Amino acid sequence: MNSLIEAQHHIDSISRPNGYNMYAWNTAKRMALEAWECYLNNRPFRKPVNYFCQEFYQMLRLPNGNYIIPEHTFRRYN
Repeated sequence: MNSLIEAQHHIDSISRPNGYNMYAWNTAKRMALEAWECYLNNRPFRKPVNYFCQEFYQMLRLPNGNYIIPEHTFRRYN
């Protein structure tokens, strides 16, 4: 993905998980888009990443499966 528009399409393609209300889901999507903006502008993403749904972490992945932020900086859903 090479643009925020592509990142937004990627984020929007992921379905909201059961148990997540719309407010929480929209917050997660905003956070993911901020991370993409930093990635695309070659800036570090400095906010803590502690979301506990698999879908959020899918938003932070490149098509090759790598994360756009260093994996050691966030707590992953298991």
